[in-house]
Amino acid sequence: MCADRITGDEVRAMVREGAKRRTSFAFCLDPLKEPLMMIQPGNKPEALRGPLKQAGGKPPMLWGTYVVQGDQMEMTCEQAPAQMLMQLKRFLKSNRPKVNVLFYDDGGNILDSLKPESATADAAQNADSSDISAPGIDSKAIDPLKRRLKRIQPRIALAPGPLELKLNRALGKSVGLINAGRLQEAETLILVIERALAALGKDREDEDTTLKRGQRESDQRSLGAQVKRAQGLQAHVARAPGPARDRLTQAIHKAARLLKQRDLNGARDAMDKIEKALTSLV
Repeated sequence: MCADRITGDEVRAMVREGAKRRTSFAFCLDPLKEPLMMIQPGNKPEALRGPLKQAGGKPPMLWGTYVVQGDQMEMTCEQAPAQMLMQLKRFLKSNRPKVNVLFYDDGGNILDSLKPESATADAAQNADSSDISAPGIDSKAIDPLKRRLKRIQPRIALAPGPLELKLNRALGKSVGLINAGRLQEAETLILVIERALAALGKDREDEDTTLKRGQRESDQRSLGAQVKRAQGLQAHVARAPGPARDRLTQAIHKAARLLKQRDLNGARDAMDKIEKALTSLV
């Protein structure tokens, strides 16, 4: 198999490859002092020296094999100049592989760690919109939240250090809430992040505009949920006995008018009464 060059954007794909099988890697710098990394399935990492040179790499070079198990990637370095190990660690850390990385020599002795505190420490702070996975939830409800996360994610990096850490944690928690189906809680947390960025002047929007846009999207999602509720009630009303059916049909029409007028509270109250009446008919 041919060697694949790994750019910063592809580090997570590299991790996924290591979760499938042990993979060879090699690393050095190019003439512009930029990181140059290649991977290739197999157990002869020294064979990657040639492709590195062809791509413009130059000594010193570092090579070995790596494998991923759970939230930990183990990189066994058969050739590991200290200078290159430091550069490799910097390259991986800047591109957030979402796993802890342990660097070993070929004798099994640990050389360094990407996150010495622990493999699982605060993994949530590195979560982003690409980690959203909620197959059981209507994508129309999730997509607006996902778009907002994508928009604010690069702006968080512009916040001062301690605040950047807090906002990244909040973003990671938002992703977890979305995946758990707790969309209202996620939206509230996203709005907190947006307001913080607006207050810092790190966003295109001011705080008032952020609040209004967030409210519009919240209302739109609530409207969709109430429309589905009305449609479900309409099916139940159609099965009600004659006199009751006529009365409840009028009530459904009233709820529909309120929804068209964006009077969500009024429509919700009307449908609560319809549900109560249907329950009494059972």
